Amino acid sequence: MKVTERYRKAAETGDVDLAMTAFADGAVLHSPLTGRVRFTGHEELRPLIEVAYSHLENVRFHTDLGDEQARVVIYTAQIGDEPVEESALLRIEDDLIVEATLYVRPLPGLVTLMAAFGPDIARRNRRPAAARFLSLATKPLRAMVRSGDKHAVPLAAPRR
Repeated sequence: MKVTERYRKAAETGDVDLAMTAFADGAVLHSPLTGRVRFTGHEELRPLIEVAYSHLENVRFHTDLGDEQARVVIYTAQIGDEPVEESALLRIEDDLIVEATLYVRPLPGLVTLMAAFGPDIARRNRRPAAARFLSLATKPLRAMVRSGDKHAVPLAAPRR
């Protein structure tokens, strides 16, 4: 099974062990939330993937483009009551992912992802105070983004 097939099947079925077979030992994953955070190696990737798979539902890949060195895979999913679409730029060597850069849209889904993942990842990294802070800090941001998406963004849309 090719690396993107393993990556896709793992995400669609929530199979963390299968996901880990897609990543090289020293693989780097760049967060979709910030350029300041990256996860390196299986020891850091496994907890992140466990958190992701515990929150994402109905993962369905619809696009897989590229060649043996670089591929872009795109899927839709749900996180709570928000739809998300994630694109992953995968750098590949010897049929293993050596670097993954993630992009998530729309903004309400991204903020919901941040609100769910951040505290869980902090807890898994034995940082309970950071988990509590992240849980509290994301609540007003999520409320503002959801309200803005519902009420403000449509004001800029073309008239039909």
